This record gives sequence, structure tokens and C-alpha cells, in this order.
Amino acid sequence: MSSITLKTFASFIILVLFQVFIFNQINLFGYINPLVYLLFMVNYRFDGNQTFFIFLGFLLGFSIDLMSQTGGAHTIASLTVSFLRPIIIRYAYGVTAELPKSFRNDSRVLNRILFLLFLIGIHHLIYFVVVYFSWDAIFIILKSFSLTGLFSLILVLLISSLSRPTK
Repeated sequence: MSSITLKTFASFIILVLFQVFIFNQINLFGYINPLVYLLFMVNYRFDGNQTFFIFLGFLLGFSIDLMSQTGGAHTIASLTVSFLRPIIIRYAYGVTAELPKSFRNDSRVLNRILFLLFLIGIHHLIYFVVVYFSWDAIFIILKSFSLTGLFSLILVLLISSLSRPTK
């Protein structure tokens, strides 16, 4: 196995454990629960194998669902975002622009934030629609989506800026 594969599996396991045992215990104001395991989807190489990434996205969501007993909402949201990630990358970085090899190696701040906004926004919207799954809960879905998404975005930005490689 290469060092990139080992780092990928290590980050996968660490993020699942951190999400389940630490971040799932945080309930800010009673309902804001950050979903920091999305760092795996953010930090996966842009030029990596897409089929393998979709499989890892499924395993990521399934692992979180299995350990948190959430009934498939993380799996559906993670699998959808894994499938849509190339489209999100093209939209955030442009079609003709030279793509960086990964999110961590990119120096364009606006593109990084746009990528995070789309990835976290789509994931959280799908997640909360699946969790509540009712037209009667539309305001709860929008409130949870916006507040949890904002909190997750801030934490993902903070953690990714702390773990960014030095040049």
C-alpha cells in the first residue's frame, strides 16, 4: 500500500471516531450538531479514483449511521455528495482553470470557501430533509440546515487551516 492510501484510511477511521465519540456529543442550543466527518470528503484528492471515493463515501456515511443509530440519513447524504463532488469541484474551481491536486494544496481562498459552501450545504440539506422528511417540518429543516451548516463550515475551515501543510 502506498502512503497516500494509508493516510486516506487513517483519516477515515480518525474522522469517524471523532464524529461519533466527540462531535455527536456536542448539542449547541439543543440542536446544533457539527458534522465534521465531511473533512474526509473535502481532503480527498481531486484527481483520485472517483469510483473508490463513492464507495468510501458510502462506507463513511454507513459507519456514522451504524455507530450513531441514525437510520441511514448520513449514508444517503454522504453518498449523494460523493457522487456530486466532481460537479461541485468544477463549479467551484471553474472548467478551464487548472485544478489543484487537493483541497489542502490550493491557495485560492474564494474557491476553497465556495467548494466548502457547496459541499457542506448540499450534504446538510439532504441530511436534514431525510431526517425530518415532512412538509410540516420545512422550517425546522431550514433552521437546522442553516445553523448546523454554518457551525460545520466554521469548524471545517478551522480544522483544515490548522492541518494545512506548510510551504
